[in-house]
Amino acid sequence: MQIQSKTYQIRFNTDSKTDDERWRLIENGNETLVSDIIIDGHTQTTKDWLPEINDYKWHVSCVGYCSIENNVAYIKTIKEESVLIRHILKTVSYRFLGTLTTVVVAYSLGATIEVSALLGVGELIMKPFIYFGHERLWYKYIRIKK
Repeated sequence: MQIQSKTYQIRFNTDSKTDDERWRLIENGNETLVSDIIIDGHTQTTKDWLPEINDYKWHVSCVGYCSIENNVAYIKTIKEESVLIRHILKTVSYRFLGTLTTVVVAYSLGATIEVSALLGVGELIMKPFIYFGHERLWYKYIRIKK
């Protein structure tokens, strides 16, 4: 049985007098006070309407799985899974366009259709691996601030 992911909202606990209850971890209206929260993955800020106070509150929010150990919440988000699928689909669509371009350019420069197609097939086999590796390296190691 697979554990279902949940949406978590995080707020600083302004009423806290100790470090043990510094953060408010909210899941489906249930609040847990923890000392720290470590999130592995994608987060966003959300502006959520709270009917009990008749006002909005801002949260750091994420969707994933949470475990609490020694009063520290560890959240693993599910964004990573969709990122890998996105990179694979992007690789396939890019290769189709790139191979078509190679065949058309080779043919327009005077190569026979057979030679143009052979170049396209060779490129189609090699370049997806090169592109995918390049995309993953950029995703993991290259950080450019916006």
